[in-house]
Amino acid sequence: MSCDSTTGSISTSDAVFVPVPNPRWFWKLTLALLDGITRRRQYDELLELDDRLLADIGLSRTIVGEARRSYFSGWRDDR
Repeated sequence: MSCDSTTGSISTSDAVFVPVPNPRWFWKLTLALLDGITRRRQYDELLELDDRLLADIGLSRTIVGEARRSYFSGWRDDR
């Protein structure tokens, strides 16, 4: 076999390109989770208030409950 033979060469067109993952997705996910936890605590604190106090700030338990449900169900639908 001569040195000019190409039977043993590696074709670069068959090589698989694997992109390096971007580490920013990790921070975005972490911050989104922390934001969700913070909002959940805030909604829970609002729901702990008396109905009169909620009325003083223009809210009701129904409004707070609907806002809480819509926030947590909305982020899952965004794909």
